[in-house]
Amino acid sequence: KYFLVDAGYTNGPGFVAPYRGTRYHLNEWIGNTPQNFKELFNLCHSSARNAIERPFGILKKRWSILRTPSFLKESCTFCHTRIER
Repeated sequence: KYFLVDAGYTNGPGFVAPYRGTRYHLNEWIGNTPQNFKELFNLCHSSARNAIERPFGILKKRWSILRTPSFLKESCTFCHTRIER
């Protein structure tokens, strides 16, 4: 199992971070194609993280209690536990 993390983290056991110093965000790819394997990896990484974070944004917009940090942490822990089963 691997967790997709942002550039604030480093690669480690179970954590996959994007390459630093290389295009990453989806809006940087409009009209461009990857020029090397690092850019291709970052494009795939960004697309996957975007797909993962989108449902959380929808839920937070719908239920304001999810915007509080403590509740969000507890709900992520709950989801993680359920997924591992």
